[in-house]
Amino acid sequence: MGLFTNPTRRLEKYFARHPEVKIIVVAGSFGRTSAIQALTHILSQEFTVSVGVDFSASEPPDIIILDYHSSANFPNLSPDFTIITSATQPDIAQSYFNLANRSRHVLINREDVPDELSQYLQNPNVITYGDELPANFYFENIDTDILGQSGNLIFPDGKSISTHIHLLGEHNLRPVIMASAVAHLFALDLNQIKAGAESIRPLPGRLSPGRGPKNSIIIDDSADTSTLSVELGLRTIYGFQAPSRILVTSLLNPNIAINRDLISEVLILDPKAPPQADSIFKIFKTELDLLEYLGTRFEENGIVLLELHLPTLSTTEIL
Repeated sequence: MGLFTNPTRRLEKYFARHPEVKIIVVAGSFGRTSAIQALTHILSQEFTVSVGVDFSASEPPDIIILDYHSSANFPNLSPDFTIITSATQPDIAQSYFNLANRSRHVLINREDVPDELSQYLQNPNVITYGDELPANFYFENIDTDILGQSGNLIFPDGKSISTHIHLLGEHNLRPVIMASAVAHLFALDLNQIKAGAESIRPLPGRLSPGRGPKNSIIIDDSADTSTLSVELGLRTIYGFQAPSRILVTSLLNPNIAINRDLISEVLILDPKAPPQADSIFKIFKTELDLLEYLGTRFEENGIVLLELHLPTLSTTEIL
């Protein structure tokens, strides 16, 4: 098989030619995209960074970031850093840790990687990140509003960075903490880390806030409508003062607990759903019917959480 038809051999040859390139692999059941975004923003303050291998580039970058799924077929790859953002199934987690055991350094999200799965990890160079101690790197939250979260990035050597992160949700802070940790290990200046962290904005459909009709607040979380994502979205809006909080979703999920003290209504677009006796749940057969009703419910600073993609509902992005 020729060089250009064998991706494994081609990648091995590339890294053999460029041993100076640092390799970061991001693995996890979820959270990989946000992790790659955070790493790119922060590390680019000092280094040239490529997501994936650009074989056509005239010069190699300083750092290459690979998604685990693009590197899983390369059994001889030994990254400088393996990031494990999450793990939900033992057999898949074992494959992540197999790669981590070949890495120089491993960073583990201690909030989303269960301790019982860490039995697969044998690499002694493990660094943890998370919401609080005993994580090696964490974020000390001081204030949260619709524009993001203010606080301090805390490093294990006693250093810290006072910053405002333009992201909602504790789970969206974790990739920033991780990327700051990697940057710190690469010896980036604290001001560079701060600038990179503050440049990050929400990915589309991932708790992305905007102003809606009547000066309402619309938070678009439609990129992932899994049970976990909806629960995290609800937890986020529960923390805001608001005259009303409305959840818009595409299915009535009995596994999602609704706090009736904090949620005004749940609007469900599902032509097959039966009518609900409970007045907090309102079923709509068409998107038009839902939008017409929602138009009557907007109010100033009221929050609408979209766990459903509604392209015709326009917002103005909050910067």
